[in-house]
Amino acid sequence: MKILLQTIFGLMLSATVAKAQCSIQVNDSLLTNYDYVLNAYNPVGQAPFQYNWTVTDGNGMSIPFTPNAAGDSIVIDQQVLMNAYGCIIYQLCMTDDLNCTNCLPVDTNAVQVPFNCFSQFSSSIVGPNQVSVTLNNNIPPFLILQQFMTWTDGNGMSQGMPYLGPGTVINYTSGSSNTSNQFFLCMMTNLTTGGCISCDSIPYAYLGLNELDATLSLSPNPTSNSIQLNSTFEFSKINVFNINGTLLKTANYKQEHSVNVDLSEFPKGVYLLEISSLNGMQTKRLVIKE
Repeated sequence: MKILLQTIFGLMLSATVAKAQCSIQVNDSLLTNYDYVLNAYNPVGQAPFQYNWTVTDGNGMSIPFTPNAAGDSIVIDQQVLMNAYGCIIYQLCMTDDLNCTNCLPVDTNAVQVPFNCFSQFSSSIVGPNQVSVTLNNNIPPFLILQQFMTWTDGNGMSQGMPYLGPGTVINYTSGSSNTSNQFFLCMMTNLTTGGCISCDSIPYAYLGLNELDATLSLSPNPTSNSIQLNSTFEFSKINVFNINGTLLKTANYKQEHSVNVDLSEFPKGVYLLEISSLNGMQTKRLVIKE
């Protein structure tokens, strides 16, 4: 009997060791269409393998999914994720050809679907003291509750407005409290799964943040090939920008009051002239016609 018990114990130990050799790992990813994928990888055991998935939401309700042919990868539709508020709980048990069964180490794993709440943005000038702002992120629209922009104007006053989608235009009020060529804009995003905030400087000298109270005339405007600038102050440099804020041309002068600027190289369109002096600068809108 003792020998029999030892033999049975040995067989049980062997079976335990065999099961210990059976393992599987899981990773996840978010597709460009916001479908969510769980992938099993690095299976250890004797092929062929069988993969048994269980997926629920935070309330314990079953979540439907679509497996691939091998069963080692499943796809969860983005509409399902919306109903699950971006949180799923999954379990994977793998069986191999030796009848070795292995569930993930803690049996049940909660996964926060990786919708990156990152509010990085790009911006461009669209007019004097006007900036177009566009968010660059992959946040699904169905998760967004509100997005709001805040900044401090040139008079030191806090300003804000909702983000209304790509190309939202804000108007910057210049003033003596901001003598730099940039201002600080923050984007706040509130989601059903949380929130985030991102801030960045908008370094546009041609916004006219330190404009002079001086007489400056441009003629003709619109023009076809050149423009005459006359001013009561002495200017030293003129920058020409396109409407997207790209610097196209720079002309330097020796404290002139009147100059003629050749614009024949530019196609028709709207441009911005930044006229600088030792005392500050002015930004003027210019139209070039055919």
